[in-house]
Amino acid sequence: MTQQPDPAQPTRVRWLVFALACATSWLLYLHRYSWGVIKKDVQDEFEFTKDQLGWLDSAFAFSYATFQVPGGLAGDLLGPALVLTVIIAGWSLLVGAMVLGRGFWSLVGIRILFGVAQAGAYPNLGKVTKSWFPYSVRTTVQGFVASFAGRLGGACAPLVISTLLLGWCGLSWRVALLLLAGVGLLFAVAFCLLFRNSPAEHPWANQAERDLIGEQTPAAGTKAPIVYSRDTLAWVSYGFLLLHIFTSAFADMLFVNWIPIFLEEAKGLSKEAMGVFASLPLIGGALGGMVAGVLNDRLMRYVGGPKWARRLVGVSGKLVSAGLVVYSLGFEDGRMMMVVIAAAKFFTDWSQPTVWGTVTDIGGPAAGSVFGTVNMAGSLGGFAAGPILGWIIERAGWNWLFLTIAGIYVVSGLVWLLINSSRPLITVKSGP
Repeated sequence: MTQQPDPAQPTRVRWLVFALACATSWLLYLHRYSWGVIKKDVQDEFEFTKDQLGWLDSAFAFSYATFQVPGGLAGDLLGPALVLTVIIAGWSLLVGAMVLGRGFWSLVGIRILFGVAQAGAYPNLGKVTKSWFPYSVRTTVQGFVASFAGRLGGACAPLVISTLLLGWCGLSWRVALLLLAGVGLLFAVAFCLLFRNSPAEHPWANQAERDLIGEQTPAAGTKAPIVYSRDTLAWVSYGFLLLHIFTSAFADMLFVNWIPIFLEEAKGLSKEAMGVFASLPLIGGALGGMVAGVLNDRLMRYVGGPKWARRLVGVSGKLVSAGLVVYSLGFEDGRMMMVVIAAAKFFTDWSQPTVWGTVTDIGGPAAGSVFGTVNMAGSLGGFAAGPILGWIIERAGWNWLFLTIAGIYVVSGLVWLLINSSRPLITVKSGP
């Protein structure tokens, strides 16, 4: 006789949702970072300049920025279950469509569409963490989803594509991308079958689990009564949060788009070796995000709230990163340099769950839309970085690229002193 589950004990569907959210973040970064891995092959095949490569970087960033807010609004109105299923399938198809590129402008078009498809992912994953996890562990969950799983996906990109598929298997970059696209489409089907917008909508979640999570979201398609804050300082703080995101994302383009080609071109590493050592900074970032999610939750209990907990994590991470990036320039060996850069990425990425936590703190019932504006600011930073970093490399050299990144980290870290996550922008309307 099959034993029936105890209705007094919470089910564990939230951990299935956690696994799906982590897998989505992992796949998103695996697909996004594939461009940086194949960049050298694309440059050689089409004889692109560094400036052209930089504009191809920005083609993605432009559309990714433009569609952040629509992606977040779609999640608020339709629910993340539908939106995430559609965009996972969409961006996977566009990874495969890269093989159709026949020159600069055709690749620009594909990169723009790829940015559109990926734009709504993190605004909707932000809603997932708010809908499915209690406040006491939410930043820890966000650290795993956004930083650890995402950065781990990015770290897998050079290992899977360069070391395994291009190096050991001897495949072309086009065949490698087709394989990645197929994996994405299969995952979109699994996500559609297993995910629901909230515990209230999931048939496997019992009432005890819903009570444990505590915060229920409106059903998809309903509109929560919300109030925008009239606190001027809250909006000023929000503006500085956007500045932090802009500068942080600008600097992050070093790891997304330029480290693999730097190791091949400036340090002479083979495809196999490049795949291994280009992954080290991204592994460092994944670990940093995981650690910082836990650190945020513990510091909030220790200092009595999110304001200084988030500030301490954000400032310290970026400033330490800046120093390590400068220190890395003392190594001629590209492999040793990547070890130091991995430590830098550990500290810079431990501000990512801090950002996620701040957005859910201030965004309230419209967290998806606020995530959209925050990610839009980051994407604008990525857009600006494309041609600027390409220009620096073309005219000043690789060392100046790294020094520029270090300086931006200093600015990005100090901005945290002006961000106050205890001032909400949006709340639920009370009373009639």
